[in-house]
Amino acid sequence: MEIIQNLITRMRRTAVLFIVGIILIIYIGLGFVYWQQGAQQREFMTQITKLSAILAKPLPPIAELQAECETANKALAPMTDKEAIDTLVSIAEKSGINTDENTGKFSIPQVILGSRTVGGGNYPLMSFKGISVSGNYSNVMAFINDLDSGETLKTMVLTAVNLNKVGGGEWAEAQAIVDVDIYIKP
Repeated sequence: MEIIQNLITRMRRTAVLFIVGIILIIYIGLGFVYWQQGAQQREFMTQITKLSAILAKPLPPIAELQAECETANKALAPMTDKEAIDTLVSIAEKSGINTDENTGKFSIPQVILGSRTVGGGNYPLMSFKGISVSGNYSNVMAFINDLDSGETLKTMVLTAVNLNKVGGGEWAEAQAIVDVDIYIKP
């Protein structure tokens, strides 16, 4: 009988230790969740603050958005490859680049016709890969800036630039290879 009572006492101690262990594991798990919750709450508050700043700005009126759409559609005028090349040549001349074929300072490779999906719409485009331009660094940069800003042609997108500057100072020479896409209407 004494052995059974001893066994029952040991089982009670073991059960108490087992229950304390389970409670301790649950308590530690909840502690980790609590510590992580504080960091998540700070992150959420930061996101809420940023979104509140965005949502506080009023949306532009619908008439203004429609006017922008009409302007974009007008800019997507039909254009031939010859007109596109003439536009690129005029940008180069306006930038001070010598476009005479004999100098080799400006060359336009063959145009590649294709299409690209933008914003859910499929638009035809003319791609000019590897337009070579060289000359005074500031003139070459003026040419690249015009292409990039869309100042001359709003539907022109500069897709790649490889620029090499030779020399220093304001009279430095530069050579660039640029890729341009021009979106058009069919």
